Amino acid sequence: MLRKLVLVTALAAAPMAFAQQNVDISGANYSSGKADATLAALGRKAAASGNRLVITAPPQWHSAIAAKVRAGGAADVVMRDGFYENVLVRIEDKSTELAKTEAEKKAAKAEAERARARDEAKQAAAARTAAAKPAVPSRGPAARQPVVPAAVAPAAPAPVAKAPPVAAAPVAAPIATAAPAQSGADVDAIHVRLEQSLIGGRSAEGSIAVSALQSGDTIHVDGPVRAVFRREGIRPLLYWLDGDLDLRRSELKVLAENRYQVVSLIRGEGSLRREFSEGAASLDVREPAADSPVRAALEKNLNEGHTISETLAPDKLRNGDIIYSNGGAAVVVRRQGRELYRYWLEGSLDLHQTGVQADGANKYKVLNDIVH
Repeated sequence: MLRKLVLVTALAAAPMAFAQQNVDISGANYSSGKADATLAALGRKAAASGNRLVITAPPQWHSAIAAKVRAGGAADVVMRDGFYENVLVRIEDKSTELAKTEAEKKAAKAEAERARARDEAKQAAAARTAAAKPAVPSRGPAARQPVVPAAVAPAAPAPVAKAPPVAAAPVAAPIATAAPAQSGADVDAIHVRLEQSLIGGRSAEGSIAVSALQSGDTIHVDGPVRAVFRREGIRPLLYWLDGDLDLRRSELKVLAENRYQVVSLIRGEGSLRREFSEGAASLDVREPAADSPVRAALEKNLNEGHTISETLAPDKLRNGDIIYSNGGAAVVVRRQGRELYRYWLEGSLDLHQTGVQADGANKYKVLNDIVH
């Protein structure tokens, strides 16, 4: 018999700089309709007070939840993807936005000053380049006439043939020294272009580390520049990526040429997407020992610390199963009706077959009932 396991409902709200309130609705109450009145009441109060509702829930529930909330009133609703089968509603007090307005004005003024400084730097670089270019045609031919006799006079006639290389040497120097300035101007131009196309010409927020990337972020690659686009509520934000990131990693999903979406947090060395993996990758796993740290970690993260006692062979996997692997062990999470079940995967699973799809680091989706 399959043993029904406890639904995980652990979520932590991020710290906020203003007053907030959390409402946590279990998956059972939401699925049964018991939470409909609560969601409508939250929508009604938010619409009356002008507050914003930030709702974290599984993606497939988003449209239904938004409809239930707006049945109570035209509230400002922001939906965010959640991993666990529950609904977390965070009520944000928007009254502090008035105080933010002045800060935003100051920030806008600072942005304008930075843009002006950037433009002045570009103009200075262009002026240096323009000043260097005329030096070649205006002085080159005229200078060669007096230089050649001066070099030939004390020496034998033979060195006269070497006079053109001597005259050409000073011409190459400005070209080489202008390259770094042009490269900096190119980067500034790319920054301006990305800011214009992605956030309406506002300045980016600054740099962001690879470890701070979040699921849902979009990475835009333009030459040497990697820009991170993020949407918080209705406000689009732009950052410049700081640090090395292999764009072949499995945590990145290709959206288009030079555009990638972050599908999970990026930690450690990670793994490459299937198209860049070498050889026939497989998952060879078994149920870990009772006192294994790997077992304790997986049971804590996926079953609220409760024991997972059932096992499952790869050929028993079904469409919709989710596999989480770690340290030679893997847990299968399966939905049946309104309930979730967990099993230890026992055996070898071919990760390159069409029925299995990588969904981030150490996470796989089963796409059909025929796998091996």
